[in-house]
Amino acid sequence: MRRLLLLSLVTSVFVSCSHDFGTYGSQIDPSTLKDKDPNEVTKEDIQANVANIFGAIDPNQDWNLINEGSISIFADAPLSDIAKVQLLTESPFLNSDAKVLNEAAAKYGDMVTLTYDAPNAYDKLYAACVSSSGEYYVQVFTPGTENLKFSTTARARTRAEAYEVPTFTTIKLNKPKYSFNAQRAAAGADLKINNVSYTEWIDSKWNDQMWEIADGQTFDNGWKLDDMKGKYHLYRNINGFEDGELENVQAIVNDCIYKYVKGTSGDKRNNIEAIRNSTIFRTSLNYVTTDGMHPVTLIPIQGYTTEFKRNHIYYYYYRPEDIPAGMSEVDYIKQLPKFKAICFERVQSTDESTAGTFYRRQEFLLPYYKNAPKEGVNEASPIFPEGYKIGFLNRKYSGDNYQSNQAGCTYGDGRLNYEVNHIVGHFKSAMDKSLGGNVKDGMTWTDPRIAIFTANNKTYMTFEEGSDCNFCDMIIEIGSGIKKVEEHYGVDYLSYMMCFEDSPIADYDMNDVVLKFERLSQAEVEVTLLACGAYDELYLRGLNGSKLNESTEIHAMFGVPTQTFVNTDGNTKKEPISEVFSINATRRLSDFIEQIYVYDKTQDRDITLAGQGDDPHAIVVPNNFEYPREKTRISVAYPLFCNWAQNAEKDRDWFKTCVEEYIYKIE
Repeated sequence: MRRLLLLSLVTSVFVSCSHDFGTYGSQIDPSTLKDKDPNEVTKEDIQANVANIFGAIDPNQDWNLINEGSISIFADAPLSDIAKVQLLTESPFLNSDAKVLNEAAAKYGDMVTLTYDAPNAYDKLYAACVSSSGEYYVQVFTPGTENLKFSTTARARTRAEAYEVPTFTTIKLNKPKYSFNAQRAAAGADLKINNVSYTEWIDSKWNDQMWEIADGQTFDNGWKLDDMKGKYHLYRNINGFEDGELENVQAIVNDCIYKYVKGTSGDKRNNIEAIRNSTIFRTSLNYVTTDGMHPVTLIPIQGYTTEFKRNHIYYYYYRPEDIPAGMSEVDYIKQLPKFKAICFERVQSTDESTAGTFYRRQEFLLPYYKNAPKEGVNEASPIFPEGYKIGFLNRKYSGDNYQSNQAGCTYGDGRLNYEVNHIVGHFKSAMDKSLGGNVKDGMTWTDPRIAIFTANNKTYMTFEEGSDCNFCDMIIEIGSGIKKVEEHYGVDYLSYMMCFEDSPIADYDMNDVVLKFERLSQAEVEVTLLACGAYDELYLRGLNGSKLNESTEIHAMFGVPTQTFVNTDGNTKKEPISEVFSINATRRLSDFIEQIYVYDKTQDRDITLAGQGDDPHAIVVPNNFEYPREKTRISVAYPLFCNWAQNAEKDRDWFKTCVEEYIYKIE
């Protein structure tokens, strides 16, 4: 969920309305109703109150936020095994917002038809094949699609074959340059960067050199040396995306590491938490391991930064068993040679960098040098032996001046970023505010600047080059040559909230009764009573469980007397009450929810889902929705709600944007 202060979504169903009109609950003068029996409130009274709060409700507004659909899925994704197929709201890769709409057991080659309820704010949904270990392969589709198979995009080749490599046995290298880190370490106590003194490089043991391929060499099998003087790389042109592949890549990237906060006018998205949750980051510090059979290649697919001309991608490699006894892995890496892989200036145009354009047109080869590199001719191979760890860094510079605070080498292995992350300005800005940086919940001194994740059998690197934490400045596909990096996910079912207002003259804080519905499996639904912000004597209808039933008054379920606000104003806090109910495996969750309503015994009236053009006394909200605090109407807590009320086609994702101080959070 997008707050005006950036909140996460919470799925729940609410029924809530206070009869105690307060600052944000008063819609009409309370004195006009003080002597009036609630049952004598006129239609004109109600209409005046509704108009004052919401304006003119769209006569076509049916208050429905859910689309129903059905799709037949052919389970033919290229996984080692297939255990089930799922329908998802979003890509599951590095994305905790993804939710399951429906699923069914399946094996390779099965055709499965699934019905679904999906929030109508989503114009794209995902079908997924899932392995028994939780590995995903997804295909994006438009709601309304009747049939889907994975084989079309799965045909996209994932690796360069050994017979396609150039047949060199030697490569000539230019004279190396010491890295910025090595130069800064050599300066020691005298180090100044942009006239600021630093001590982080003293005794840091940086002593590495940066190597580039020399001009004047030719290669076969379509491979060639870049012709930009002093910025040479070994590459070939490739044919781009397969049919349907681009749409998948765009959807996957935009779900997990999109650059801007959705719905804002350019607020940068903080993706560091998603990066920290990546399996590969936790377990191997963003390295890949060579397979010994294919060339290691890199394929840029996006450079979403205006500073792309300053970015130069390097790689290094080693075997853990080669680290000398008594030397730490970090100190060993600080001595290793670093080799140029890509100069991003040669990859794309300025217009593409500002538009976030996706492309796939050049593949860069990473040669393996059999001995310590030297200026001139070196014995080399297009294919690494098996078992080498390869790490990556971005050498960012415009001039070759280590005293510039805009220059630095940033690594996927966060342990190697400690020194550069202290540079005031460009790099330190990405640190957490507690460390003197500019980002709330930002980086630590040893967070990665490059992250690795796998999606649809392809492994990607995603870069954070500078002063924020969105990690989508550059995205590079690792085309081949590495052992498969598997990430395994567990995705929960989508839940829904139901919100009720109990009084004809309502304050519309939508917290009189708050229910959450979450499908636990195809045959089970968990219903949770979260809150009761009403004075009236209220009863649930449509549920006949031991805890949630039609005979127990709702306040009594919480163990409090009537006219007590529970979990709405912070005064009376109670644990939510949950119970599991059975549901037919083929039945939509929305059908189950729609049978639920509230009976108001005080006023002898049923509170049911809002009808078309009516004011909303009961609505269902998808995702994790955080309901308004007591006496705060929903249009104040969720500023886009009125837009949707007045135009059913506008701001259907209003529930993703709230004002944090006006919503209630259950601890």
